Amino acid sequence: MRKWLTIGALVVLSIALSACGTTPGAGEGGIDSTPVNQSGEQSYEFEPDDIERADEAPSAVREYCEGAVSEAQEVGCLSHVEESEVP
Repeated sequence: MRKWLTIGALVVLSIALSACGTTPGAGEGGIDSTPVNQSGEQSYEFEPDDIERADEAPSAVREYCEGAVSEAQEVGCLSHVEESEVP
């Protein structure tokens, strides 16, 4: 009996892990990386509000986000992380 429970648990785990990293409607690649702005139009620029929040980010948030590997990641971090969330 224990053997069948173990096999069943492994089957459930493998099914769950096979779905990791997929986004519904994103196609074969998983994550939909097409940038869109708030109105739903395709965009390759930052939202003005995000730039303003990033420029005004407190020093604790700047220090927390300094490990960003791209400009997009840095602006996203600076504009969406609150000082109260910094460990």
